[in-house]
Amino acid sequence: LVLNTSHELRTPLTAMKGFLETMEYSVSNENAEYLQTVLRNTDRMINIVNDLLTLSELDHSDKIEKEKIVTADFVVNIRNIFSAKIKESIKLEFVTNDVQYFVAERFSIEQVFINLIDNALKYTDSGKVSITFENEKDTLKITFTDTGIGIPNKHLEEIFERFFVADKSRTKKFGGTGLGLSIVKHIVKLHDGTINVESEIGKGTSFIITLPNDIE
Repeated sequence: LVLNTSHELRTPLTAMKGFLETMEYSVSNENAEYLQTVLRNTDRMINIVNDLLTLSELDHSDKIEKEKIVTADFVVNIRNIFSAKIKESIKLEFVTNDVQYFVAERFSIEQVFINLIDNALKYTDSGKVSITFENEKDTLKITFTDTGIGIPNKHLEEIFERFFVADKSRTKKFGGTGLGLSIVKHIVKLHDGTINVESEIGKGTSFIITLPNDIE
């Protein structure tokens, strides 16, 4: 039902966005603010529909196609994705610790990185977002750490639930859907991995992912 409904919603929402963007060139100054509000909310609805489609597809997936990924190339690609989003007050740092390769389904693991880094940037005003790779016996540990506002302890058990939002004002400002972390957890689970979170108010948050180390 969710899959079918999301597909049906995506087409009219995309059409609406197209018409609204066309109107930007002809709308009067006094109405420009209202048009931007409608555009912003249309974008948010499209993002929600897309995330619901992703979750529905993940719910019905029981296997993924893993491949050997060159860590350095992967990091360059992720850094390029965020090159335009990084603020001068924030440093995006990757520490690979000689982890030259890892095994994962490329598209979905990219989505994990994009969702977690995007989330960290939303909740970090200054400092850095750091991603660290570490080989530990039979597992690969990837830690995403930020120097952001942190998450209250009472919310740590809830953040992976669908549509849960800890800071509604920031989510409204940046257009979040409340589905990103749920998608991340699903993808990590499909990789037979685990994800945990540690946070301290005013000091930042760390998401720790462990994946099977399938490198032979």
